[in-house]
Amino acid sequence: MSEDDLYGEIPSIDERSRRALTVAEKWIGEGIAGVAIGATEDGEPAVVVYALDPASADVRSLPDECEGLPVRVETGDAFRTED
Repeated sequence: MSEDDLYGEIPSIDERSRRALTVAEKWIGEGIAGVAIGATEDGEPAVVVYALDPASADVRSLPDECEGLPVRVETGDAFRTED
């Protein structure tokens, strides 16, 4: 994969996406490891939620949309930073 292919997968972040990400960041906590702006299967912007357990009550309580963008749930481990 070339660098152009890699960057071609990154959706553009417009004002609506920024607002959605600001709202979605408040969801991070028990069971939800992180959020990001990604894309739907059609390539349209979406809020991506990285959940430890996609079947958890926290995930089931999420809205289907955030600031007009669809919410997509992905299974993921806890995010870690290395010092």
